[in-house]
Amino acid sequence: MQGYLQKHGSGYAGHSLKVEWGITGREVQITFFVTKRSSEDWHTDSVFTQDWSKNWGLWNKDVVEAFVQLRSTPDDIKAPYLEVQLSPLNQPFALIIQEPRKTFFAPKVFDYSHEATREGKVWTSTMKFTLPDELTGSVPYGGFFSCVGTSSREFYALNPNPEVQPDFHRPELFLPLNTHE
Repeated sequence: MQGYLQKHGSGYAGHSLKVEWGITGREVQITFFVTKRSSEDWHTDSVFTQDWSKNWGLWNKDVVEAFVQLRSTPDDIKAPYLEVQLSPLNQPFALIIQEPRKTFFAPKVFDYSHEATREGKVWTSTMKFTLPDELTGSVPYGGFFSCVGTSSREFYALNPNPEVQPDFHRPELFLPLNTHE
């Protein structure tokens, strides 16, 4: 499957973002293609590491993000979901969200490989992971997002929320990942 992320809010979009994904059983592969329209540097920080469990705050820099939720039924928006991120420096982050902004924790065991490459104005990120045991449903839903920009932060989503402020943690806006074209 594939899709194009939309800029949240009005105004000029300084980036173009495409995402491709596939889910087979509990195995997930996602590739983001981020293209800048300016020569501005990527907004990164080398303080972050290769350890996905230690990069709290990575989202304050340039990142691509995927949220994957396994629901027991299509209406089960309260099911926990996995949040994974990757920076242009190949720095990862992962978290299980039990209840948005209230209850979250690192997965107990998480098999996560990733690669980020940059060539000129194009950053490509590939994430491969096995959905952790904390996700117990069978109907995959989710969303794809990005926070980018140094001087002016831009927020992108496959299905942006309608409010003025971007809010990625909205399971009711997640899309079925096995049928979205």
